[in-house]
Amino acid sequence: MSKTGAWVMDLEEQFWDKCVDFVKNNDTVADATADAVKYNKDDMYLSIDETDIEEGISEMWAEYWSKYQ
Repeated sequence: MSKTGAWVMDLEEQFWDKCVDFVKNNDTVADATADAVKYNKDDMYLSIDETDIEEGISEMWAEYWSKYQ
């Protein structure tokens, strides 16, 4: 893999790691999704589709909060 490809993959991993914080610190999945979309647009500039972000946050939300049900 090229250095650029590895760099992009590292940035995506950083993005999804930050999304865990959004899941933990928001009261609703919609708020967590909105924060993740905003973070991507304002800080990361990744070409991750908004639908993919919504699906990823939804999965993280279900997994994280299932421990507390």
